[in-house]
Amino acid sequence: GGGGGGYTAEETNTCSPSTTNLCITVSSSRKYVVQNSSSAGESQKTLTLNNGTYVFDQTASSNSGHPLIFLTTGGAEYTTGVTTPGTPGTDGKTQIVITDSTPGTLNYACSIHEGMGGVINILRAAVSEKVEFTETNEEDVTQQSSLPNY
Repeated sequence: GGGGGGYTAEETNTCSPSTTNLCITVSSSRKYVVQNSSSAGESQKTLTLNNGTYVFDQTASSNSGHPLIFLTTGGAEYTTGVTTPGTPGTDGKTQIVITDSTPGTLNYACSIHEGMGGVINILRAAVSEKVEFTETNEEDVTQQSSLPNY
């Protein structure tokens, strides 16, 4: 058995972002950056998800040491329908199955470090409408800005 050779672990992002496959990286300021088909990569992105199966892909090397978990608004870890195969930074892919019994609001977070994650708002609607919730709809932007900021 020889040494490991000249392999260097670069940030090889083999993750393909979609509405249900979310590519996670960790920024230099130690925040989760989420990329899906509507975002090129947004730090602590607020996610709007629907019923269905979502993968939080942590295969990017910057995820090493930052296992992603889900929390209820009360701060308890939410594990229903959640599976976490693999290891963050190599082959980690946290999967969550959202159903009608999933709380309306969850947070994604690092199980080790505070302040890395963001909010997940869960909407109930037909599967055919799922894309509208997770994609950015340009026409909605102006309407949203007129909402009061709390």
